[in-house]
Amino acid sequence: MPEYLIAERDSAPVVIGGVGGSGTRLIAHIVREQGVALAGELNEALDNLWFSLLFVRRTILLMPPAQVRRLAWLFVNSMRGNLPVSGELLALLDEAARHDRGPALTRAVLQQSRESMLERRPVAEPTIHWGWKQPNSHVMVPILNQCFPRMKYIYVARNGLDMAFSGNQNQLKYFWGDLLLEGDTSPTPRNALRYWVASYKRILGDRELLGDRLCILNFDALCNNPSRELAKLNRFLGLDESPDVLGALAASISVPAGSGRYRQRDCSQFDPADIEFVKQMGFACDL
Repeated sequence: MPEYLIAERDSAPVVIGGVGGSGTRLIAHIVREQGVALAGELNEALDNLWFSLLFVRRTILLMPPAQVRRLAWLFVNSMRGNLPVSGELLALLDEAARHDRGPALTRAVLQQSRESMLERRPVAEPTIHWGWKQPNSHVMVPILNQCFPRMKYIYVARNGLDMAFSGNQNQLKYFWGDLLLEGDTSPTPRNALRYWVASYKRILGDRELLGDRLCILNFDALCNNPSRELAKLNRFLGLDESPDVLGALAASISVPAGSGRYRQRDCSQFDPADIEFVKQMGFACDL
């Protein structure tokens, strides 16, 4: 329906995602410091809770395109406009807020996000560069590409061996584990690495859809050589920040404490093919 079409000026958001714990919060901070508007209701990790409410649920993968377009219109209207919400859309919003989705997206969080989406706000002139961060968004890239045909997507990838021992396994446990993996999907390090590999292979497949609108950002490389990687990211986004801004951002980036933690853990549990894939993607695997 025409009233649920997203305007051309809103069709090119910057979207940030990746396996939970990959460093997406840092990337969100970096793009925001470079002038990309990350509006909406955000949690401490800078996840967009309006997007989480509408899209981060398993049923999104089964919804008909017309319903997904309505959800996208609702989201963009809250982010970029302030038009009244019809009863039809309000029913979709109520349904989205109805059910618990794990500890990060409790019913209370969803209800609060629903209320804030409906608040009347003064409409500011939309900025050219806008977007959001939600790690789970990587699973729905094809869906988002239909709604936002000029979207630029940043997939943040951190060494899969380190990620296997991360305490953040919400995606594997509560959302996509049994969709991306076969067999046992319990949140063990072995399965966490399997999930990392499956997610990475999935985003590689999305290159056919996005082409040069996809950036796979190596978080480890960013921490080890921030100036070089920030320049790459700046070119991808089409920004023209001053050397002073980029220099200050580069100086603020350091190697996190958990980097290389796999060297002190039992890696014999991993499938050798998964370890080889991590190595092929350019990450350290000195076992």
